Amino acid sequence: MILKSTSSNLNISDIELFEKLSIVENFKIIMPDNVSKFEVIDPNTLIFSLKGMPAIKLVIGEKKSPSLIELNSSDSKINFLLTAQIKKIDENNCAFSLEFNGDLNPMIQMMVKTPLQSFINDLSINTAKLI
Repeated sequence: MILKSTSSNLNISDIELFEKLSIVENFKIIMPDNVSKFEVIDPNTLIFSLKGMPAIKLVIGEKKSPSLIELNSSDSKINFLLTAQIKKIDENNCAFSLEFNGDLNPMIQMMVKTPLQSFINDLSINTAKLI
């Protein structure tokens, strides 16, 4: 299952946004209000939980400065990749979006599609809080 967030245009350079998103502590700032747990494990790993959902461990994987950061699920019942995409608009502006790519069975897809779409849209919109 592949889900794409809405794209957010931000008044920050692509390089600055990439640097801020490369720090896992900054993900706490962009998490939606319904996060019940957020914990930084190490400089590349975080654990978070949405209310009523199991905890998810994310590890920063591949990074391509300044356009891409991949977060891989780890120790999770759902294996997925969350890709942050940053596109330069000009020297002081960029566009930001997220893509969720998960290997889910059809039953799980039906249950989590709407909450996941809402979650990645919230993350994309909340990225403006990093400015």
